[in-house]
Amino acid sequence: MAEGDTGGGGQPDPQGGESTPAHGSDDGARVDPPSQDPDADTTPDDTPADTRGQPPTWAQLGRTLGAVITVLAALGGLVLGVRAEQRADREEQRAVEAESQLLQEKRKSFAEQVDFYRTSSAVVVMNGNPHMVDVRLSLPAKKLWWELGGLTPCSQISIPNTSLRGSMRTRMPSAHVTDADLPSLMLEFTDPQNRVWIRGSGGSLGLPRRQPVMHGPGVVDLNETWSRSRQDAPMCGAP
Repeated sequence: MAEGDTGGGGQPDPQGGESTPAHGSDDGARVDPPSQDPDADTTPDDTPADTRGQPPTWAQLGRTLGAVITVLAALGGLVLGVRAEQRADREEQRAVEAESQLLQEKRKSFAEQVDFYRTSSAVVVMNGNPHMVDVRLSLPAKKLWWELGGLTPCSQISIPNTSLRGSMRTRMPSAHVTDADLPSLMLEFTDPQNRVWIRGSGGSLGLPRRQPVMHGPGVVDLNETWSRSRQDAPMCGAP
């Protein structure tokens, strides 16, 4: 046997350390990990599949549709509520306008039944309404009034021109009223709603620009006998 034969088939470590096992030895043999195929599926069987990109289920569609219907129903109810409120406001406005129009027509119908006219010697004032009416004659340019008081329903009175001039001359000596002033006479009267109307000598009917001032030295209360001697008006309106 040759000297230096270790009998193990190994080679001495050049640094003097432990010997390196022989290539075919079972002791300390290196075990390489099994090779992995990069294309192999490594997802565990119990891992849930990715649901992204999948179409929604019928349950999800139902919930979404229900939410949309709820929103649309709320908006529809809001719109209907606003429209109903607007209709109610319009109906109320129309009712107010209709009532106002009816009142205006009623007032005008009443006023149309009150009139006056002049003859060569007198002024005739008529109340064709089945209601009492307060009447007065006036000369607006001279700020003079003759208060006639309440004219009974469906009646008329005739006032001589001399009485008009004489009553004003007695009450106001400085007021000079002549026959030439009488064509400018106007009739003022009050309807049941206390609205004052004016009738011109030509028959025109309207509302005064301001309420007449029925007091002071320019007003004469005609309380003569003839003012109480009333006659039936030629016509009388329905109550």
